[in-house]
Amino acid sequence: MWDGVEERFRKRLTMWKRQYLSKGGRATLIRSTLSNLPIYYMSVLRLPSSVRRRLEQIQRDFLWGGGSLERKPHLVRWKVVCLSKKKGGLGIKCLSNLNKALLSKWNWRFANEREALWNQVIRGKYGEDRGGWRTREVREAHGVGLWKAIRMDWDLVGERISFSVGNGRRVSFWRDRWCGDAPLCDSFPSIYALSIEKEAWVADVWDPLVQGGRGGWNPCFSRALNDWEMEEAELFLGCLHGKRVIGDEDDKVVWTETKSGMFSAKSLYLALEADCPSSFPSSCIWKVWVQPKISFFAWEAAWGKALTLDLVQRRGWSLANRCYMCMEKEETIDHLLLHCSKTRVLWELLFSLFGVSWVMPCSVRETLLSWQTSSVGKKHRKVWRAAPLHIFWTVWKARNRLAFKDDVISIQRLKYSFLCSLWSEAKLFIVECPQTLVNFIDWVGSL
Repeated sequence: MWDGVEERFRKRLTMWKRQYLSKGGRATLIRSTLSNLPIYYMSVLRLPSSVRRRLEQIQRDFLWGGGSLERKPHLVRWKVVCLSKKKGGLGIKCLSNLNKALLSKWNWRFANEREALWNQVIRGKYGEDRGGWRTREVREAHGVGLWKAIRMDWDLVGERISFSVGNGRRVSFWRDRWCGDAPLCDSFPSIYALSIEKEAWVADVWDPLVQGGRGGWNPCFSRALNDWEMEEAELFLGCLHGKRVIGDEDDKVVWTETKSGMFSAKSLYLALEADCPSSFPSSCIWKVWVQPKISFFAWEAAWGKALTLDLVQRRGWSLANRCYMCMEKEETIDHLLLHCSKTRVLWELLFSLFGVSWVMPCSVRETLLSWQTSSVGKKHRKVWRAAPLHIFWTVWKARNRLAFKDDVISIQRLKYSFLCSLWSEAKLFIVECPQTLVNFIDWVGSL
């Protein structure tokens, strides 16, 4: 079965002719199609590790290049690529986390669909645990059972649920999360240690006869509370205040990762996603009006992973490192795109067009982070936000022409190339953009 999924992956790739697509286009195709091919199977079966590695290898080779016929460097770790764009990735799905999120939907359904036939069959075979919200742990010694693989990831659901108490017969008073953000045994450990009924259900601690028949809480302790325990006891009772048992309603489970309280595989997938170690300028890369290939290069540059000479040296190549553009300093991505004497001409041109004073940060990432917090007039905001990416792209193309074709570009030609790039993109995305380059320059300057 999984061989068929791999074969469909490969067939789909041969239809697309990777060499004719930019990296931005390849990433879009992987997100929209490749990642969705095995969804049906992963929603009911655990994806074998060997199959997952092969599928990810197919995606990596399609994105970066590589395989049996060519060797291309994979510039950014796949773990980073699979982060959401907001966290610094490309939004390509991590197959392992996606598989877990899809399978976990069955754990959620088991907790909520008690009358379904499939639920009754599973309960009859494996038994119930913890109020019937889950089955007992499957301990089959051999084989990989369908429910065994699903039940294995119960904790992914259990850690992200709380309970809405009805009659209180299926919610543990001390161990379930129903009163506050944590179980009462964790929030009030000293009070819990004194409890006589540590396994009590909520209904067991509720006394419907107290307070004139209105009902109230009646937890039982092994001894009277000491003076130094009274403060925690007051907090404990304050936490219970306003909570009550409703005898004619069933207890309900609530998913804490969504506002609606209902489970979604998307919300669990996002919860499983690793955090980016530092802030990333995603909005200045992906939420601007530029072509995907330009955004992709800016993403590489923000991670410091564009193939400049310093990165080539770190990959084991022995060669001289001198900036192709200025021939003055070593070539790094930050020098090339920000501090090179020829690149600075473009930045000065941009700032003069908008009438802005600017102190250039040290790195590409810092520049984009500061750019997304800066603002110009609403009329020109789209052009302003796209401008740094066009400088990056213009300089990178000029650098590559010089490096691989020995095509020296003059300062005037570099300026013209940048302005044409910015103007041609603006015409596509901005209705009021002038239709001639001269008028465009005047329009930008009329801030």
